[in-house]
Order: sequence, then structure tokens, then C-alpha cells
Amino acid sequence: MSEITHFKTISIVHGDIKANISLNRFSEQFKKAQDTLDSLVLRDCTSYMPLATGSLQDRSYIEGPGRVVFPGPYARFLYMGKVMVDPDTGSPWARKDATKVLTDRKLTYGRPEATSHWFDTAKAQYGEYWIKKVKEIGGGG
Repeated sequence: MSEITHFKTISIVHGDIKANISLNRFSEQFKKAQDTLDSLVLRDCTSYMPLATGSLQDRSYIEGPGRVVFPGPYARFLYMGKVMVDPDTGSPWARKDATKVLTDRKLTYGRPEATSHWFDTAKAQYGEYWIKKVKEIGGGG
């Protein structure tokens, strides 16, 4: 039962309202928006990734919603942009099961557009476009 409070020009009704709202009809467009974002990130990052043999680009993939993977220690080494070495030997060739550490020496890449932190570079270049596309597909733009 509702409680009603009356004033000179208005009446306020206090009551409980329950509504079951389903957002299922948006699920597919949200999924499509996320899939598009993942694809754009992967595509646009490859422009800034070091390219010697193309192996890094070929092995990079989308693992799931919101997760683009640049695999292996090789990608980590290149992404950090610094020479990494075995902490015990100081050699870039690490012992089995050793975890390399960063040095202060910068890596040099063979192609001019390649850079360390290629996701950050791609995001700075294409981030607004990514947002625009996601909004278009997701229904917010």
C-alpha cells in the first residue's frame, strides 16, 4: 500500500515499484563492439611492432573479449624496448628457466615506425577512432 503526503500544490506518493528489465537485446551489439575493438587494437598495433620475420605479428592473437596477446618472452623483450639479460650471467642468452631483467641499453628496431610499447603508440594514434567505432556499434554514438 502506498503512503501519500499532500501539500498545497502537490501530492507525493511513496510506494514500491519493481521492474524486471532485460538488456539481452543489447548483448549481441555489445559483443560485436568488443570484438571490433579487439580487432582494431591488434591490427593497429602491428604497424608499430618490430618486424624482422613477421613472426611476432603472425603469432599475436585475440584470446578473448578485451584481451589481445603478443605472445612469449620475445614480445616482452621487444615491448620493453631495452636489452634484457640473464641476471646471473649478464648475457642476452638466458639459461633455461631464468627470467631476464631489463638493462638501461635501448633496443634498435629495423624499421622506422617500429617502437617499444607499441600498444601505447597505437592507442595515442588511433584511440579516438577506436572509441568512435565502439560507440557506433554499441549504440552510444
